[in-house]
Amino acid sequence: MGAVGVQKVDVAIIGAGWYGLVAARTYLRLCPNANLLVIDSDSTVGGVWSEDRLYPNLVAQVNLGLFNYTDTPMPAEGVTKERQVTGRMIHNYLQRYAEDHDLLRYIRFNTFVSRAERISGGWRLHFRDSGDIVETAKLMVASGVTSIPNMPSLDETDVSVPVVHSMNLGASFEDIKRPEIKEVVVVGAAKSAYDAVYLLLTMGKKVTWVIRPGGAGPLAILPSKLLGFWTSIGVASTRLMTGLSPSIFNTDGLLYSVFQKSPVGRWVTGRFWDTVAFLSDLHAGYYKGDHVSKLRPEIDGKGIFWANSGLGVVTLDDFWSTIHDGDVTVLRDDLHKIKGNTLHLQSGQSVRSDYILMCTGWGDHFAMFDNATKHEVGLPVLTAKGAVDPAWVKSDAEAEDAVNRKLPFLAKSAVVRNPKNLMQPQRKWRLYRRVVPIKLAEKGDRSLAILGQIHTVQTPLVAEVQSFWAILYLLGKIELPDHDTMVKEIAEWNIWTKKRYLGQGQKFPYSLYDFLPYVDTLCKDLGINSRRKPNVLAEIFSPYRPDDFNGFIDEYMLKRLNDSVSKPKKIQSRFVSRLLGVGLSLIVSLIALTKVIIA
Repeated sequence: MGAVGVQKVDVAIIGAGWYGLVAARTYLRLCPNANLLVIDSDSTVGGVWSEDRLYPNLVAQVNLGLFNYTDTPMPAEGVTKERQVTGRMIHNYLQRYAEDHDLLRYIRFNTFVSRAERISGGWRLHFRDSGDIVETAKLMVASGVTSIPNMPSLDETDVSVPVVHSMNLGASFEDIKRPEIKEVVVVGAAKSAYDAVYLLLTMGKKVTWVIRPGGAGPLAILPSKLLGFWTSIGVASTRLMTGLSPSIFNTDGLLYSVFQKSPVGRWVTGRFWDTVAFLSDLHAGYYKGDHVSKLRPEIDGKGIFWANSGLGVVTLDDFWSTIHDGDVTVLRDDLHKIKGNTLHLQSGQSVRSDYILMCTGWGDHFAMFDNATKHEVGLPVLTAKGAVDPAWVKSDAEAEDAVNRKLPFLAKSAVVRNPKNLMQPQRKWRLYRRVVPIKLAEKGDRSLAILGQIHTVQTPLVAEVQSFWAILYLLGKIELPDHDTMVKEIAEWNIWTKKRYLGQGQKFPYSLYDFLPYVDTLCKDLGINSRRKPNVLAEIFSPYRPDDFNGFIDEYMLKRLNDSVSKPKKIQSRFVSRLLGVGLSLIVSLIALTKVIIA
């Protein structure tokens, strides 16, 4: 199309957060002359860490040195006393990263992709509130899972108070801070609700915290340190964890055999998680019997292991003491309607409020694709609840058996308060390596890659390795296995994440403790070494940091170069061998012929 308003590019990337930025830099590194465009609905880089989504006391659940790209350390300025990174630090880091690698000129901000449709030779993108069109040969979707807020459907007739989603807490902070805002209702039990309640209590607000009784319940929360020594995320980043957390990515090797294949090892694994859960419960003070007891995870003693309703990490020293001592009431009830300045609950109870904050999760971040495209691509169709794809029935059943056999620790599920939640239809991501739409790939169409559909404790490292793998796939540099192998991988992943993370695994591509086996898998595909520590003890017990993988792209490029140099030598060697063989055969034949003639 040559019409005005149509922009043609080689590659478009939707999203300018952790995944989108490193994908843009990596693509330009491999293809410096590419006509590349990054599209983001916000006004700054960062995604969930964009400028408008920051607020005071926003602290990431991870320590300095574990939350950055492999070749770019995060400056320590602004780090907390416990050496955890703040939201402001992350935003500044990503902004500086974009500036240092000259990425800002490729980004179109304040642009929401409303529709993405396949066309001959690629994809056509349409935008909300704009008649512009972008046509791209390659499309990388890096919009994350926290870009579309989910708001409950309520009768909001005559509402006289602000009702905002937690996504907009940063933008609403100054408004909420006003002295006339005295009472605030917080709805939901996600980590964003905990952070919001803490923030509001530090501001002197009276908080009513409403958590629906029929959901997965409050999330499990780890202390920032275990026994006061080991950082929780540091422990989760060790290779030891690949043995203690049963993962479909890790079904061979010594740690797997010790902790997952033997009854004694599984007993040790169970006691480890029981201990971590006990320490977490003790740190939270659920035993004190006040309103905080209503926040205890509604699952058996391994709440930290299952992460059924999510997992959080305490980020501030006075977090639990503030929740215990603050003016907060916890109600287990369902919403009914909002009228005037009053929230009416299903039980008949009413709560007056000056502000209502909805921490009610996230909507369909793939709404730019219609349902037919989602089905073809392998993305969950949220409107098709309970629908069964006949093409996957046999594969899913075989995967169920395989996961139970390989990971017997998961064969028996946890005991939860609301077991009916675990019987809800699962949203399945039918993506090979969490990236590749196999139906398109098998048609020879390598125009689309999905990024960021794996939730782990080390987002930046996974973002960098996954983006590189995905770009090589788009460029035809990754050789995919046969159909049956890809289907098996996808089916086992979906069954595993549901069995491993229960409610969260049903709704999201959860792989919280399992980033390292996933990185191992991608590195194996790339032919590079993912065992990066100097000795065996360090390999098992030392936390893996992003900088352990510094230079992995150079290693891949060097390997490719060496392979390309050695290949002609091998071909030449085979040619010479065959030539010598033919020559020897001719000589033998001539001698034999001579003997015949002489005779």
